[in-house]
Amino acid sequence: MLSVVYRTVRILYHQSQVAALFLVSLFAIFNYAPGFYPPRDSMLFYPTEPEEVHENKSPRIDVETTFYRQPQLLQEASARLLPERPGITDLYFLGFAGEADENVFSHEIRYARDLFDQRFDTKGRSMVLINHTETVANTPLANIHNLELALRRIAERMNLEEDMVFIFLSSHGSKDHQLSVEFWPFNLNDLAATTLKELLDRSGIRNRVIVISACYSGGFLDVLKDDYSLIMTAASRDRQSFGCGDTAVFTYFGEAYFVQALTREYSFIKAFYAAKRSIEQREANENKTPSLPQIHVGTAIAKKLEVLAGRRNTKTAANRP
Repeated sequence: MLSVVYRTVRILYHQSQVAALFLVSLFAIFNYAPGFYPPRDSMLFYPTEPEEVHENKSPRIDVETTFYRQPQLLQEASARLLPERPGITDLYFLGFAGEADENVFSHEIRYARDLFDQRFDTKGRSMVLINHTETVANTPLANIHNLELALRRIAERMNLEEDMVFIFLSSHGSKDHQLSVEFWPFNLNDLAATTLKELLDRSGIRNRVIVISACYSGGFLDVLKDDYSLIMTAASRDRQSFGCGDTAVFTYFGEAYFVQALTREYSFIKAFYAAKRSIEQREANENKTPSLPQIHVGTAIAKKLEVLAGRRNTKTAANRP
């Protein structure tokens, strides 16, 4: 290396032999000498600091205790479910907040549960599965195993021919049509559209209203739709939806559908179209790529939905002074 430096100085910079040797000597001193005199009382290498990203973001959770408590929490939640009422089309509600890192998902699931309990007569017939530090001690986790058990418990209380279940799932969604199921430090599996269909089919619940608030959620509609289902999604199969984030209170779809439309409308279908118009206007005002919410109305469930909406409208009118 010193030879290369010497020739470079001589040829490229036209230095004399003495000047070139002097410059090469300076180069050698500054380049090599420090390596022979390391600090005697200092460490050259230090152990890596433990990662504290999650510890700073959420309190410590006892993973083992939490997992062992899941059967008890599910038993307690299902024990509170009221049985179906003969001759009445009862509606059951099941909420699923899959992503724990952002408050918006758990918040809108709990809001929807309270709304349905007050406005759609599901009090005593509602369950929620939530991934969040605020609810981990008293609410079952939102994971595939608990979702399957919750559907079974609801099916046991229902009249499967007469009643229906309203399922609301809120989380991040992926392009391969999976809902994010994330709650550090737990290692949970994401929920695929095909898996959700399998869980529903195994439960025996036929009359289904399913709302999925997530990016690319239209891919779930492709898999779940049938004559006995009403499926509504926040976006098409190839579009993102908006409004998630730790500081958000509702997603765009959650706010438009549950907070705005369903507080004025008893028809789930009419509320969807009202929410869709609201979302389209909001996205246009904010110059966002349209999310294109999707809907499928099964022919068999449409009549039951009309009866349910009509009954709620009649009860509201009877309560007016």
